[in-house]
Amino acid sequence: MNARFFMVRGGVLLAFSFLGMRLMYVQGVLRSGLIEKADRQCPIKTDIQNARHRINDRNGAPLAESVQVESCFVDPSLVRNKRQVAGQLAAVFGFNEASFLARLRKANGSFLWVKRDVASPAAEKIRILKIPGVGFKSETRRHYPMGVMASHLLGFVGRDGAGLSGIEGGFDKTLNKTSGQSGDIQLTIDAGIQQIVERELEWGTKKTGAKKGMALVQDPWSGEILAMANWPPVSLDADNPPAPADLRVPGLVDVFEPGSTFKIVTAAAAIEERLVSDKEMFDGENGAWKVADITIHDHEPVKRMSFEDVIVRSSNIGTAKIAERIGATRLYQYARLFGFGVQPGSGLTGEAKGVLRPVSKWSGVSKYVVSFGQEIGVTMVQLAGAYSAVANGGVLMEPRLLKRITDDNGKSIWESTPSEVRRVIKPETSAKLTQILTHVVERGTGVNAQIQWDPATKVAGKTGTAQKWDSAHHRYHDLLSLVSFCGFFPADNPKLTMVVILDEPEGRSWGGLDAAPIFRRIAEQLSSKLVAMHDKNNPKNL
Repeated sequence: MNARFFMVRGGVLLAFSFLGMRLMYVQGVLRSGLIEKADRQCPIKTDIQNARHRINDRNGAPLAESVQVESCFVDPSLVRNKRQVAGQLAAVFGFNEASFLARLRKANGSFLWVKRDVASPAAEKIRILKIPGVGFKSETRRHYPMGVMASHLLGFVGRDGAGLSGIEGGFDKTLNKTSGQSGDIQLTIDAGIQQIVERELEWGTKKTGAKKGMALVQDPWSGEILAMANWPPVSLDADNPPAPADLRVPGLVDVFEPGSTFKIVTAAAAIEERLVSDKEMFDGENGAWKVADITIHDHEPVKRMSFEDVIVRSSNIGTAKIAERIGATRLYQYARLFGFGVQPGSGLTGEAKGVLRPVSKWSGVSKYVVSFGQEIGVTMVQLAGAYSAVANGGVLMEPRLLKRITDDNGKSIWESTPSEVRRVIKPETSAKLTQILTHVVERGTGVNAQIQWDPATKVAGKTGTAQKWDSAHHRYHDLLSLVSFCGFFPADNPKLTMVVILDEPEGRSWGGLDAAPIFRRIAEQLSSKLVAMHDKNNPKNL
């Protein structure tokens, strides 16, 4: 019995020893090959987790899409000669050998990324070397066929495949293929128009030495945004993520004082309420008017001017005197009617409503300075919407960024339609204001916005020069400014509204001097596209 007991015990121990040795062999010698084999056979988990639908422009051109890539990893526990392996990998990938060696030596566990998104030639070189512990994983990452075009609007996607900003973030569930009811997103953006706007915005920003620039093109009849550009662009590379402050859509969230471009609200209110007449003359006070406890200045001293010339010359004094007739309450009401102080309703989360304090919080000078764009904060989308309302005969439209969502077969799941918010002013008021804005460009502060090669295509618009507020010293900067030009064309049959903004151009700057030429260069190129658009009597989408 003792002999039988020892034989059984010996057999059990021998079996466990064999299993233990086999386990060590599988986990040690065979581990790298088995992991690589499993990754080749089962890459689906990673791909599905990060796969996203496409973002297309209005004509179906892809702006963002998911592509398959290979990423290299190493199992540090299988690497015996770490210095040798670090040298081999550094030679192929071109990174710093010492830096990677330090990472390899400090690594805990059995997994360390070497390089994500490896090009095919480099991957083949690594495979030929057959380095123990080095393998590849199949991944899905975002690809941008048109580079960083519309980068702020498209938004950033992290390494985990989650959208963090812009369209990618606001419609993350729609774009994520694992979320259920989802599909490709088609924007209202026209890639061709976007390219033109970005090219000219870059030119103007660099020429003026501005800190940054923004521009937007909108169809005034449908509210569809055809281009939304920012300079400089933001990184969309997951390996080189943008700063947290850049994870936003400036045209929807950046709030600024509009300056004289806001004068269309004051002028519209005066015309609509019949508070001014064409023949009436206003005293320009020779460029300086003391009212309450402030002195309002004009950039060009004028003694007397008509109502039209108040806008054509962009007189702060004349505008303030008109606001005195309108009164604080009515001025506030018209600002709200034009869409200021409320969220525009673009459909993208995070949009700002701007700053428009209730009349109860206005000071004794507020109605004067608000009339020419101080003490109020607006966004570029709001400003474009106000000018579109003038262009289309007086109706505020909801801004549209999404055109439709389609399934994998191209069938429409959801489609946007133009949506009227409200009538702001009567058609005759719109016509009168358009005439004045046309004269701004013909003989006023906006002459640099004239389409030179086709004088028959007239532009209606307004310049803006807003000094930036110095919160530390509670005053406006003398040299730091935000300049703009807002308008639409052709003036007699509006088809496009455009806003151009430059933030902190170098030296003394004016909207008519620096922003208007950018507007003109874009308008001259876009005018050739107007044939494909609707006419005023039969509005339809582009």
